[in-house]
Amino acid sequence: MFNKKNNSSNGFDSQNITTVLAEDCIIEGSITSKAFIKLDGKVTGNIDSAGGVILGQKGFINGDIKTKLLTVYGSIEGDVFTDELIIKSTGKLTGNIHAKSIELEKGGIYNGNINMKETSVTDNINSDLKGKK
Repeated sequence: MFNKKNNSSNGFDSQNITTVLAEDCIIEGSITSKAFIKLDGKVTGNIDSAGGVILGQKGFINGDIKTKLLTVYGSIEGDVFTDELIIKSTGKLTGNIHAKSIELEKGGIYNGNINMKETSVTDNINSDLKGKK
């Protein structure tokens, strides 16, 4: 049920991250991306990313997230739909999790309900993004 991967500290290859939101940036509205996203700023709105999302230690998201891989160093208030979730020791998530794999490091905080899936919960993200331009 709770898987631990040892291939990298956050589950991402840094060369695949093509979108970065800096610490001093604030977005009010939804984000849709086909690429990997690194967020160090604040987002109020939903995020759909076919690639993955890394939320930096000072990052904050108030909204639902749908992505293949989510690594949390910062804080999230919202529901998460992901194949793989990693909550790091500095991470905090308040909301419901719908995931295939979950890793919670010592010190990481989670409040909500967990709904584990045997199959991908994000298959529809890629098809949804193909229809958007």
